[in-house]
Amino acid sequence: MKNLLKVTLVIALAAGLTACKKNVKDDANADMMTGTTTEMVLQETTVVEEEEVQTVQAALGVVHFALDKYNLSAEARKIVEANAQAIKSQAAGAPYTVVVEGNCDSRGTIAYNIALGEKRANEVKAYYVRLGIPAANISTVSYGKEKPICYENTQSCWAKNRRADTILTIN
Repeated sequence: MKNLLKVTLVIALAAGLTACKKNVKDDANADMMTGTTTEMVLQETTVVEEEEVQTVQAALGVVHFALDKYNLSAEARKIVEANAQAIKSQAAGAPYTVVVEGNCDSRGTIAYNIALGEKRANEVKAYYVRLGIPAANISTVSYGKEKPICYENTQSCWAKNRRADTILTIN
């Protein structure tokens, strides 16, 4: 009985190994074919990426605001007008996007400064649109007091942080 059991186990083990060996060969062939296909797809993707146009990003003139204000002064309008001319000349028919970033000084609550930064960015955007820059190409973002360029608690430092930055990206 023990011998019969041993013989049955040996036969079952041999049959199992034979079946596994056959599957390993089939799986290896399948892997080789799959690897070739994957390699070709990766090469195609790489070629497409190399053909893409590089993006160029430029920061334009900075518009500054008075304390708790979002309307454009005469000086600020001149800066936006110069920026609009630069956008038109640098883009020159190429697809482009403009991002206007509204910023505030460190005083006031986060919510207040986010809202004020948004008003500042929207005011600059509206003037760009009046100057002929398509609204579809312009987006706005408000950083409130979260992105200062000066960290001192002085009037002159706070004045530097009350601003709207314009970023031009040409695709």
